[in-house]
Amino acid sequence: MEMKNSAHIVVDMLYDFIDGSMACLNSFEAVKESVAYINAHPTEQIFYIADNHPANHCSFKEFGGIWPPHCVEGTHGQEIHNSYYKELENPGNRPQASNILTKGENPLEEQYSGFEAKSSEGKSLEEYLRERGVEEILLTGIATEYCIRATALDLHNANFKVSILEKGLAYVDQKGHSETIKELKTKGITII
Repeated sequence: MEMKNSAHIVVDMLYDFIDGSMACLNSFEAVKESVAYINAHPTEQIFYIADNHPANHCSFKEFGGIWPPHCVEGTHGQEIHNSYYKELENPGNRPQASNILTKGENPLEEQYSGFEAKSSEGKSLEEYLRERGVEEILLTGIATEYCIRATALDLHNANFKVSILEKGLAYVDQKGHSETIKELKTKGITII
């Protein structure tokens, strides 16, 4: 899949989902597998999606949501895992202003899908992908049942060819992960 019309999208590989307030199963392994895949495909375009919530976000329990506070703007928990800065061999593949898109910044709106993420200039993920001629997507990230599922389905519905690296996923629980993988396969998403 290493062609100019393909991209690897890394979803929410953030500390709060890895070892913080919402730590997910398989998170450290997912980071390792994602980084290894990027190093094995150094010319593929890379985009990072990152939850970036205000402290009063509607998804937090104290504001009527179902989650503990997480990925609050300006905190360590909102940062992309350090492996993507230190272990990626191609410096152009590391997280930087030009390839990080954020979601969940409106305190009144829940956003699971990376498809809704925007760049620092306000461009959507879809605009970024279309401008660069991307047709095929590989996803890694957290969490299978929520942000990966929503991102994969939105990309698929927008006519991108979507694949998911299963070893590069972390999840809330094993049963939910397995059920989501089955559902995504039935929708025509490739699991590798």
